Amino acid sequence: MKSKQPLSLYIHIPFCIQKCLYCDFLSASASDDAKDAYIGALLEELAFWKERIKMQYYIRTIFIGGGTPTCLSPEQLFRLGDALQQFFTFNEEPPMEFTLEANPGTVTKPHIQIMKEIGVDRVSLGLQSAQNAELKRLGRIHTYEDFVESYGMLRESGFHNINIDLMADIPGQTIGSYQATLGQVLALGPEHISSYNLIVEEGTPFYQMQEEGKLLLPDEDTDREMYELTRRLLEEKGYKRYEISNYAKEGKQCLHNLTYWEMGEYLGIGLGASSYFDGCRFSNVRDMGCYLSRHGDKREDDIHKLSKKEEMEEFAFLGLRKTEGISLPEYKKRFGVDLKEIYCGRLEPLMKKHLLAESGNHDRIYLTNLGIDVSNVVLAEFLLDD
Repeated sequence: MKSKQPLSLYIHIPFCIQKCLYCDFLSASASDDAKDAYIGALLEELAFWKERIKMQYYIRTIFIGGGTPTCLSPEQLFRLGDALQQFFTFNEEPPMEFTLEANPGTVTKPHIQIMKEIGVDRVSLGLQSAQNAELKRLGRIHTYEDFVESYGMLRESGFHNINIDLMADIPGQTIGSYQATLGQVLALGPEHISSYNLIVEEGTPFYQMQEEGKLLLPDEDTDREMYELTRRLLEEKGYKRYEISNYAKEGKQCLHNLTYWEMGEYLGIGLGASSYFDGCRFSNVRDMGCYLSRHGDKREDDIHKLSKKEEMEEFAFLGLRKTEGISLPEYKKRFGVDLKEIYCGRLEPLMKKHLLAESGNHDRIYLTNLGIDVSNVVLAEFLLDD
């Protein structure tokens, strides 16, 4: 066990009861038979990877996302979780983190019972807003009252690690309504809060509405005020921002997402899922018929072997998403070079402009609050010359 390397699993459930107006994720509604067929294909893919990784890796984190994983039946969810327990070696010390995404209105007591049985210990609830009018404008299927009921059932069942997803820049949202949402969520005391800005993606109903001039979004000043309000109110209540959009109580950071930001290895299982494994990025097919027809055949599509230059750039880009920034010793250990030497002449101007800062013991560099506001400008300085 000591010689094995950590690996994270992301499992994509591409099903929803109804697609939200802003969503460009790979998801759609489906029949029970279609879901059964998909679970079968997932198990075939998991079996394929079991044979490939069993001698070298143990599973450090699992994240079942979507879509809406809780629109699976309890029996389907058990079938997936039971296979995971049979197929893989899990980390015992520290214990494995096992996250399941859930949407209010789809969480039932039988779901929660199965979640406990298969080892889920962290639940991410998609609230987005505590204001029912804003939820309706987003095309969400639930009300705030539905969310409170789902949250209460999870707490009563013994879940002590819950994330709540929130959204800023919702059409018609104001500073007052957003502050009210933050207050209502903070009163519940979840262990983790994620607050993301709405991004209008091409191909969504919101994009069409925006093209037609029918989507009234908060302006840039309101956006920045919401961002600062989030940081101030959450930090006052003991939530530490550890990534640009993520806040957690002590010891409750999402280990799975940290795998992404620290360029750890992970496998994406399921339709369209992406992976970073053995120095390569690759993804599964996005066509359901093709995915179902593979029956455990080799899954990698769009394989790209990262060059050392690309790995160095990505390590910097992803690391700067974290508030603690880039570990200079880890950078040197990983790439055999000193980051300060590689970016000689670029770091000092950024620090003089108070966009970057260095830790007191000089082992990390990180974005300041001002740097976060213009992060794209800062990150551009970490592109390496060919």
